[in-house]
Amino acid sequence: MLVADYGNVIYEGVNGYSNFRKKEKLSIHSVFQLASASKMFTAAAIMLLKQSKQLEYDDSVKKYIPLFPYPKVTIRNLLNHRSGIPRYMVVSDEFWPRDTMMTNEDMNDLMIEHCPESYYPPNYRFNYQNSNYAYLALIVERISHASFQRFCRDSIFEPLGMYDTRIFNGIDSTEIPGMVSGHIYRRPRPIDPYNNYVNGVVGDKGVYSSLSDLLKFDQALYSNSFIADSLLREAFTGGSTERKRRRGNYGFGWRTSSFEKDRMVFHYGWWNGFKTCFMRFLGTHRTIIVLTNRDMSLTLPKKIQEILSVSYTHLRAH
Repeated sequence: MLVADYGNVIYEGVNGYSNFRKKEKLSIHSVFQLASASKMFTAAAIMLLKQSKQLEYDDSVKKYIPLFPYPKVTIRNLLNHRSGIPRYMVVSDEFWPRDTMMTNEDMNDLMIEHCPESYYPPNYRFNYQNSNYAYLALIVERISHASFQRFCRDSIFEPLGMYDTRIFNGIDSTEIPGMVSGHIYRRPRPIDPYNNYVNGVVGDKGVYSSLSDLLKFDQALYSNSFIADSLLREAFTGGSTERKRRRGNYGFGWRTSSFEKDRMVFHYGWWNGFKTCFMRFLGTHRTIIVLTNRDMSLTLPKKIQEILSVSYTHLRAH
């Protein structure tokens, strides 16, 4: 876990095993699967293409994926989880062989072939679906004529000095140095998760990273030289107006807090024995990152928030 204030690390700590079976200990440099927190990088890739005028948010998905079976869905709908398209894992669980790793192109072919019914019309309501971000990664590939892994490496990870960070799809990816094992908790001891066939689909998950690399990404988002402030403001603005009275909202790859005083944007992840959390407090420039390789309840981020809140109140009082 890491806590930073204006990019300065005020706490960094580690505890536990990178592999419980082998009793190998975690380190500050360990590399974790971010699970759904990977979506912030998928959104960043789309924003970079928007910034270079290679797409518009309100472009139809069919402009880039002509056989996409859901008309009137736009890139913006995918970003905000307002497309209404169904969950690709439901279709793949029924029709895809478990012993064959599936790619984003395979996912698209399966959705075209079976064309499951949409949950809602486009832009009707918010519905969080991994399908949205898997399709965004496919759009990146179609526009850039490169794999999603290569695009993110060349346009995000290497320019920001994030050399621990890779996208691992289990197919053409090599083992990542420092990569830790996920653990599913079953009494009396944790067990290793199997290599799920949908690990080959990226964009909704698949990014592996370390604490220091994630802090580099966090700080780059305060720099107008990476992604323009105007684009980031939209990314950090909830896209679902009907959710104003609820606890939060969703921008582009980031959940947003409904409390203006916090101005918090964040994302949690949970997949294959990993649970992660990335919180950014835009007003105070504070950052909380918690990476775990077990699937038990993740309570640390809330506890850290409480500590920071008490400290801030105490400082103001004096």
